[in-house]
Amino acid sequence: MDNRCIFIGGASFALVLGFAPQTVLAAVVDGKSADPAPAGTIVLTDVKIEGTAVEQTDEVNGVVAHQSKAGTKTAADLSEVPQSISVVGRTQMNQQKAQTVAEALKYTPGVFADARADGLFDGLFIRGFGGFGGLANFSKLLDGLPLQSGQYLATPAVDPYLLERIDVLKGPASVLYGQTSPGGVVNLVSKRPTMTAQHEVELQTGSRGREQIATDHSGPIDDQGLWSYRLAAISKRADTQIDRTEEQRVAIAPSLTWRPNDDTSLTLLASYQKDPSSYYTGWVPASGSVLKSSNGKISRHFNPGEPSVDAYDREQTLFGYEFSHQLNDTWSFRQNTRYMDLNSEYKGFMVNFVNPFSATQPGELNRLADHSIEKQQTFSVDNQLEANFNTGALEHKALIGFEHDRARSSMRFGRSFSVNGINYLHPAYADAIVLPALTSHTVQTPEQNGLYLQDQIKAGKWTFLTGLRQDWVKSSTEDKTAGSRTHQSDQDLSGRVGVVYAFDNGISPYASYSTSFEPVIGTDAQGQAFQPTKGEQYEIGVKYQPVGWDSFITLSAFQIKQKNVRSTDPDNALYYVQIGEVRVRGAELEARANLTDQISLLAGYSVLDPEVTKDTDNTNEGNRPVSVPLSQASAWLDYAFRGQLDGLSSGIGLRHIGKSYGDTSNDLSVDSYTLVDAALRYDLGKASSALKGWSVAVNVNNLNNKHYVASCFSEGGCFYGAERTTLASLKYSW
Repeated sequence: MDNRCIFIGGASFALVLGFAPQTVLAAVVDGKSADPAPAGTIVLTDVKIEGTAVEQTDEVNGVVAHQSKAGTKTAADLSEVPQSISVVGRTQMNQQKAQTVAEALKYTPGVFADARADGLFDGLFIRGFGGFGGLANFSKLLDGLPLQSGQYLATPAVDPYLLERIDVLKGPASVLYGQTSPGGVVNLVSKRPTMTAQHEVELQTGSRGREQIATDHSGPIDDQGLWSYRLAAISKRADTQIDRTEEQRVAIAPSLTWRPNDDTSLTLLASYQKDPSSYYTGWVPASGSVLKSSNGKISRHFNPGEPSVDAYDREQTLFGYEFSHQLNDTWSFRQNTRYMDLNSEYKGFMVNFVNPFSATQPGELNRLADHSIEKQQTFSVDNQLEANFNTGALEHKALIGFEHDRARSSMRFGRSFSVNGINYLHPAYADAIVLPALTSHTVQTPEQNGLYLQDQIKAGKWTFLTGLRQDWVKSSTEDKTAGSRTHQSDQDLSGRVGVVYAFDNGISPYASYSTSFEPVIGTDAQGQAFQPTKGEQYEIGVKYQPVGWDSFITLSAFQIKQKNVRSTDPDNALYYVQIGEVRVRGAELEARANLTDQISLLAGYSVLDPEVTKDTDNTNEGNRPVSVPLSQASAWLDYAFRGQLDGLSSGIGLRHIGKSYGDTSNDLSVDSYTLVDAALRYDLGKASSALKGWSVAVNVNNLNNKHYVASCFSEGGCFYGAERTTLASLKYSW
């Protein structure tokens, strides 16, 4: 009779196979044999088994991710996607204590996340394309579905504490997500229920009176593991570096997963976030900030508004689900949906960037005032049918999808230029201010339907990726004040093709071509609707996973061209025409490594050559687009001590932002700047078993307290960067 047994214990692994009681085969893995082997035993030499675990969920192993759904909408290895993807996981966000999505991405090459100091809108530039705040021209997703903005400042945001990871897919991505910016998309991935219980509560305090509490709880509900839950929440407030202003937030995100069997799962995802009376950081003129002024320097604490009325109030509620079912060995079906309700009100006095200075009073700044009330409701559903099959020697992972997005956006708006100015040398604020009347009321109802096909084909060491998507977009704009309505319809075919070759040594060169499109709302002076702006990218690169190392390196070079860019009509300054074109060439290097269980490293470098290649009257042709740094470099090293300092860990980071231009004529430039960040953490449980689960941390951003202008968009509009900020944390985990 055959006798077989497997024994696993501690660090030892012994396998004994027997075909007769007197014949035994034994293997000792770690060199620690137990009792002497009986007669007739065959003793093998020591065998050492090593490997790198690859995440099978959205969790990231340390600071290195190996998989992402952002590039294909399927679970794909990063090395097999012929496009650059950067992933910021929970470990990095915890190390750096990121307070906004923009802060979490500040060490990501190709992403300019320091354009302005406030964190209400996560203004980002990706590969040279983007913008400031609510008008930012970059595409934001949450769990693969679009986070749609309203007409002005009704822009959704998600606190990073509620996120598990952030994926940045660089370059055009319309083949997967429809109307997107050519620079790329940022996909925020929510925290989800886990099958193991985990709990934490964290208290934070710091610069400018910061008060913050956050908590995160997750685990199975029943013994069978059919149900699991997660509940993350955060509440915080702090003054900002602008005099007499503050930021506030409360957010909660519950989720629930039902997994009746290995083939089916349903996850309900919800969140509520309230940002009451927070301040939307204003701008100052270049003269007195970037440029010297005979009237003196403008303080980076100067408030150009009116503290008694200025505020931005945002309330957003999101609810949706993710359903997946494995139909058979070949086919699987997924459906993701989300509904969002977003309400915002903005009341603000700001510098008139077109004509900032008074002609009569030294230091006197002209201002304008805005008042907007916006309501936005959106609904998105994405249906995906995935098939895994072979045709001869070819392995296919095919995806068929249909996405539907619709929204209703209502905005009541008023603006006034007839407001009192303010002197930045001796600011005087009023106690009673009359806001502009809400003179306009506009309702927009955009709708998008997209049908897409994708096939990932493996042939030996080759991986081919092809995809096509047809989008139909329509929108209606109703001017309730004038009693008029306009309609606009667009359609576009976007695509992507790419190839990767995987060498045995971990090197994977790749090449790809991809396109994007974005509908442009509005008409020209003749009443003709604008054509969608279109983008295309050529990208080549190399991805490298060194064998035996938990690391990932990406080197890429690209050219992006965006066509049909709106430019000012030379015959009518109140309208636009579409003959503009922007071209960006660049290269990026990103390295991420868990070097040992004590050391992790992030490093990145990017260089851009952006150029306006077509303009309305040729005035700006050959110039650089505004606010785009020509180079960026960053590095973050995190080290955990051992020995007598066991439990202590530290991090040090360096970020260099290169020169940028502050106006379309390139007469104004913003100097480069270098910032230092640092972190120090201690696991109190290493000092005493009674303190198991307790830890403390101190993080300092802009450690050198660099006084700098982050960016400018005109001679009348420049943003100061964030000053030194300190954050102290106390956390208990169990």
